[in-house]
Amino acid sequence: MSIHFEELWEKCEQLHQDAAKEDAVSSIVDELMMKLNLYKVIDSKIEIPEEERAKIKSRTLGEILLSLTHLSLKDNINVFECLSLALQYRSVEHYSQKYK
Repeated sequence: MSIHFEELWEKCEQLHQDAAKEDAVSSIVDELMMKLNLYKVIDSKIEIPEEERAKIKSRTLGEILLSLTHLSLKDNINVFECLSLALQYRSVEHYSQKYK
């Protein structure tokens, strides 16, 4: 059974529903930063075979996204809207530099 990304995001937010009331934004951000640093370390481990490293990075990125769902729930952020706006602003910047 497959679900849409939006439904998956909402299920992940629901996972955090009880904890979100007690967790501080700073602790969620600290967790997110720790996972981002772990991703960076994994990327630098060239002694790990590429296929294995790709699996580890994929799992770590999933954990990063899960932390982002916690943050979006805590701060009641419409992630579709904020990502859409970020894309609009970045696109304008990108195309203005590309077509100078």
